[in-house]
Amino acid sequence: MKEFHSTLSRRDFMKSLGVVGAGLGTISAAAPVFHDLDEVTSSAIGINKNPWWVKERDFKNPTVPIDWSKVTRQMGVFQSLPRPTVADFENAGVVGGTSTDLETPEMALTLYDAMAKEFPGWTPGYAGMGDVRTTSLCNASKFMMFGAWPGNMEMGGKRVNVIGAIMAAGGSATFTPWLGPQLDTTTRPQDFGAPVWQGTPEENLKTCRTAIRFFGGSDVAALELDDDILKFIHSQIGGKEVVVEDVDEAYETATKMVIPRKCKWVLMWSARQSLEGTRRQAGITENFAVWYSYSRFPKVGAQFQEFIRGLGYQALNPGMMGFLANPLAALSGMGEHGRMSSPTITPKYGTTNRAMWALITDLPLLPTPPIDFGAYKFCKTCGICADSCPFGLIQQGDPTWENPASAKSGIQQGTFEGWRTNTADCPHCPTCQGTCPFNSKPDSFIHAVVKGTVANTPLLNSFFTNMEKAMDYGRKDPEEFWNLDNDFTYGIDTSY
Repeated sequence: MKEFHSTLSRRDFMKSLGVVGAGLGTISAAAPVFHDLDEVTSSAIGINKNPWWVKERDFKNPTVPIDWSKVTRQMGVFQSLPRPTVADFENAGVVGGTSTDLETPEMALTLYDAMAKEFPGWTPGYAGMGDVRTTSLCNASKFMMFGAWPGNMEMGGKRVNVIGAIMAAGGSATFTPWLGPQLDTTTRPQDFGAPVWQGTPEENLKTCRTAIRFFGGSDVAALELDDDILKFIHSQIGGKEVVVEDVDEAYETATKMVIPRKCKWVLMWSARQSLEGTRRQAGITENFAVWYSYSRFPKVGAQFQEFIRGLGYQALNPGMMGFLANPLAALSGMGEHGRMSSPTITPKYGTTNRAMWALITDLPLLPTPPIDFGAYKFCKTCGICADSCPFGLIQQGDPTWENPASAKSGIQQGTFEGWRTNTADCPHCPTCQGTCPFNSKPDSFIHAVVKGTVANTPLLNSFFTNMEKAMDYGRKDPEEFWNLDNDFTYGIDTSY
């Protein structure tokens, strides 16, 4: 089949639809032109069906500047403040003493006051998370969170300590092991004399996308695991050294976790969480939208490891604390670095992705480059998330190469020109993530126009920030969640 070559630019395409104007002309003039279908399908934009205003950049050149010479592998041990006792919380008048990530009782009292001012009539309830319905949904959403085995639970008419039994048998605290579950029901073709799956790197990435989405994930991306990218895989995970060796099969011992040199690709995948739940978080800790995401997504990862094994390949899981998600997400084109620093801003879903996940594999994958849709530049003039933080922990002002306040968190300084949240003092409150303007639902044409403009010029960024504040697209009253008229599974509208 001959290549279909098209010289139709997006400006001409928009004109053919009868949609013209000075603003759109500016956008479409700056937008890239695809010359043939191969160029479209071989791009990250084609893989993930990103909006037309998302542009690709050169590999290892995301919108956030990086000084590669200063980036070194980290041990994956981050600092946090000493945690007070339950009695300390109770003596300060903090309810639900142990149902919080807070470092200090004073932070809880600050949040009580901030939530009550933002949502008149809000009360902390009996656990600091709001009314009984909200607290119940939060607690139910924590079941097997982070892939952790349950503690004492009802089984067969008895209270059984599941994690205790598994640990006593020599198992681990989670069902997300380095080598994958490797269940007896998951067979490998080579063990039966059959050939392993053979596909082009592009076909393989699309295959991964299909499987990830079936299991419950969203978009995918890939990086070649060279010496630079390896810097973002921690040198230690759970006290074990993470090393690369010339072996055919990955393995794990009491002291190390081994990556075969043939495992040359990092697969990234994103996981959406409920937008409406995220906008309605309130209380002393993150809410059910977060907790249920942390319960679902480790299962997705474990099932995907089994899928890759069934193709005849290896997929290694460094775990949630085994890699630096934000830089890998930015480098692979999942999104852009933004002011909040920890959540990656994505072009379709903003910051309503709980995490970016990484697996290391020997399945050949098409590397995907960084993208630019104007988020990094927009954050320079926005600052809504920083203004909303009750504790002032999100970095204000222009991006910098260092933020001394974040150094005690173990965050490297001088490696990139961006923003670093002081995570050591961060109580994981429910505020900032629901404020990002990029979370806005694309249910009207104006959103596409605004985001298309932001992607190509920063001239109107301040105006759009003020418009976001005036039109109140951000956080919403938690009580509204129970009266929303939607039938979305997991509370996620998958129509976009």
